[in-house]
Amino acid sequence: MYTMTSRTDNRAEDPAKKAYIEGLKRYRDGDLKEACGFFTTAITGGITDFDILYYRGMCHLDAGRYSEALTDFEVLIRQHPDNAEYIFRRGFIRYKTGDVTGAISDLILIPPDHPDFSIRWHYLSVLYYKAGDYNAALEAIEKALSLFPTMPKIWFNAGIIMQAGGLSDRADLAFTTAARLEPKLASARHEILE
Repeated sequence: MYTMTSRTDNRAEDPAKKAYIEGLKRYRDGDLKEACGFFTTAITGGITDFDILYYRGMCHLDAGRYSEALTDFEVLIRQHPDNAEYIFRRGFIRYKTGDVTGAISDLILIPPDHPDFSIRWHYLSVLYYKAGDYNAALEAIEKALSLFPTMPKIWFNAGIIMQAGGLSDRADLAFTTAARLEPKLASARHEILE
């Protein structure tokens, strides 16, 4: 006599694979804190799919665990040294942790005409400003303004950078534009906004 049994009755599901699937589900649902734990379980359980490092790195990044995120993106970049997204993420992590030189060196590796990660121009303007390279900061903030003409923070930072570069009239116009777009910036201290 023939009887049907389910597959789950005959074999146990691989826990690492199950953790990876659950991690992906949580990641897609926006529960990055929980997803990170599942991804770590999957990695320690033997999952070697490189995408898992990207997902876990993004979870760490979102949670502000920059050293862990940096570790994952370093591994990804060693395997794919020309991947613009991995380089951008590492540059952003370095930006957030105050590694000005490292962040600049990463963000300038992304080809200037690359259609994604255009916010890098704003980050580069801030980084060059912090490094005291006002000419490079002005060039980067001009690109950021052309790409994000309605973003108040970029206009405000443009004012700071233009003022540092000796362009007082343009700086005043940038501060006025920032305040028009975001009224609370009219009374903000004149220091770079991260």
